Amino acid sequence: MSFSPSHAHRSLSSDRLVVAIPTHDMRAVIQSLLEIGTVGQLLQRPLQFVVSDGSNIPRSRNTILHRIRDIFPDRDRLWVLWLDSDIEILHGHAHAIQQAILWAEAHQAGIVANYRMTTGQNVLIANRDPSEAAHHLTDDELHQMEPFAEIGMAGLGFAYIPQPIQYHFYADEIGEDMHFWWDHPDISLHYAKDIHLGHRKTVVLF
Repeated sequence: MSFSPSHAHRSLSSDRLVVAIPTHDMRAVIQSLLEIGTVGQLLQRPLQFVVSDGSNIPRSRNTILHRIRDIFPDRDRLWVLWLDSDIEILHGHAHAIQQAILWAEAHQAGIVANYRMTTGQNVLIANRDPSEAAHHLTDDELHQMEPFAEIGMAGLGFAYIPQPIQYHFYADEIGEDMHFWWDHPDISLHYAKDIHLGHRKTVVLF
């Protein structure tokens, strides 16, 4: 279901920057938190951190949404910056993030930044149709894109989106983030090209 600008303004507006951090053990990358603190200063908005741990990330995301519903009981959608605990925001990117957030709000569209998955692929996907195989955008394809070009979907490791707060994430072999985008074809997603991220994914060595 699409939402009109007037509905979006009523549902999404907030005087805070809501930062949602799902974790396994309540730990996150300090550098990322420092950059987000600077983003809040640039936006002149207080930060509202919502953090949760869980045995898996979808469960942690659901706990976060439950807490957001308690904080904002009169909202059905809210701008949320999803930041996974293993994502590193590189030093000096606060201004680019501020500009991306303002762009997203002005265009009523989600934004996402790229990072490498454990497979070595980029997390950004060109298409969203669940009947099609996911095409992960290559480095060359990303290089040729204009800032804020529209893409199909992506992981939620770093994403600023108009989050439906009644949503329930669920886990399977496909991934909770892919299901989220399939369930919300009304939310367009765009590539914040100027934001560069590291991914401190934990890998078990035998």
